[in-house]
Amino acid sequence: MRLLIGVIVVLVFCSASSASQTQWHARGKAIRGDVNGDGQAEAVVIEQRGHACVFRLVAGSRKARLHPEICDEKPGELTSGPDPHVAVLAPIDGHRGLEIVVQLGHGAYMEFADFWTVRSGALRRFAGREPHLSWGSSAGTGGHVVDCGRSGVVVVSDQSYPPHGRIVRRWYSARSLRLNLLRTRSVNWNSDGAPPYHEFREPQPFPTCAQAR
Repeated sequence: MRLLIGVIVVLVFCSASSASQTQWHARGKAIRGDVNGDGQAEAVVIEQRGHACVFRLVAGSRKARLHPEICDEKPGELTSGPDPHVAVLAPIDGHRGLEIVVQLGHGAYMEFADFWTVRSGALRRFAGREPHLSWGSSAGTGGHVVDCGRSGVVVVSDQSYPPHGRIVRRWYSARSLRLNLLRTRSVNWNSDGAPPYHEFREPQPFPTCAQAR
């Protein structure tokens, strides 16, 4: 009888342990916004399966798998940090519905992210290599910021600090699920004051147009 009870306990423990390794759970908090343009807000979140490097993006009833480079390059950060997670919902590409900015990983001073959107009822990642953009700053790397421009345009700026200060501003078209460079402008900036451009505001990223973060 004792042997039977012991076997049952072991089976129950193994079953519970196995379930914990396969169940999906939220990675970071869910944020809400209208991502498909129907006027209704959906909960948007990254989910992880057990403790494995298996993730999916969930927006309402829509789901899409993702395999960020952090899985191969910095797997230890999967247990010690918040990435990957949904950082921002913002109107980036000019279509109805908000785009999803998924923060994939981070360095000492920089964060790295990809764009996702809803097309034909499904979640789609913008084309191109990972990551699509980065933001952050340090004395060694300078400042890197990102914001919306006019409809369907993303502004990315890099700042090097005095005494050889310079700001390089780049405008990208965010059409057809791809970022395409439109133009670049470089200006000298040796002031310690904040640059007079909207993309340098806080919080990053997309300080002037993010609708949820």
